[in-house]
Amino acid sequence: MPQDALSQEAIDLLLREMAAGNAGALAEAAEPEVAPPVIAPRAAKSGSGPALKPRESTAPRKIRDYDFRRPNRISKEYMRGLRLIHESFAREAPRVWGPLLRAGGQVKILSMEQTIYEEFRNHLSPRCFVCTASMTPLEGEIAFHIDLDTSFILIDRLLGGPGTGLKQSRDLTTLELNIMQRVITSILPVWREAWLPIIHLEPAIGRVLPSIEFLQLAAVNESVLVTTFQAHFLNTDIEVTVCIPYALIAPILSRVVASEHIAGAVGNDEIDRERLMRRMRSVPLSVSARLGSAPIPIADLAQLTVGDVIRLDVPADNGQGLLYISDRPHFVIRPGLSNGNLAVQVTDVCQAKD
Repeated sequence: MPQDALSQEAIDLLLREMAAGNAGALAEAAEPEVAPPVIAPRAAKSGSGPALKPRESTAPRKIRDYDFRRPNRISKEYMRGLRLIHESFAREAPRVWGPLLRAGGQVKILSMEQTIYEEFRNHLSPRCFVCTASMTPLEGEIAFHIDLDTSFILIDRLLGGPGTGLKQSRDLTTLELNIMQRVITSILPVWREAWLPIIHLEPAIGRVLPSIEFLQLAAVNESVLVTTFQAHFLNTDIEVTVCIPYALIAPILSRVVASEHIAGAVGNDEIDRERLMRRMRSVPLSVSARLGSAPIPIADLAQLTVGDVIRLDVPADNGQGLLYISDRPHFVIRPGLSNGNLAVQVTDVCQAKD
């Protein structure tokens, strides 16, 4: 009888197990009586053939779905870091837009998501204000988008109006485009400060467009980061959308980690002091030079004519006055001329009074 043939006892056992439906015993009965020789594993030696490889695991691998039309190329960790940068920009933007619009307000992030460039363009109204800005040393441009109704509100306010906008819709003129460009130019220094913990940028205005149809930042299926800011000024909600192509921020994504740049931007006394000093240097102050003062009744004031003399409380041989800063005396001055113009020379510092 051949060695691989089943014996009569094995055949009978196989038939009984088939009737009982026991698959485990069925497999054991199907094995031949003569087992194959067992080779013990041994270490491979040079020239003695390949070593035995361990059996690979047959556990199923987890497969993650991937949408080629909506690729998520920015991980959640990087998204958290980018959101913190944009939140820093939103906190500082009101200090620029407030004096510009002559009104107090606040700015917050309305939404932040990654999508493809084609969906970004299709989502926005074609008639709008679009301004691009370069982000040197990064290659490429970002885009600032403001819808048409909001643009007219900002233009009306910047030209001295109440900020009511226009009832009829029309395209922006060249002059109005230049005025809107000023709005974006004013916040570029704030945008630069928000990115300082990551990279030193030198943002500059690129193109100013009256329609989204003329904007081409990336390929239609390229990933972009779209952030919508909501600014509340003049009892009106103003939305500004910023689009950043993935190719522009890809080289610096490894630096965008929340724990790293927050530790460097928050709680650092030296950095906070420098930031505060930069802001203080741009604060306008009213300065006035006064040589003296004199009380005068209203009746005498009403009868003043050309040639009348008012006696001041300063002696003639003194010739000194005070320099007032925000209506408070700070310096002692002496009047004179400089290049044909009236001028004052600071001679002393006023002593602070208790």
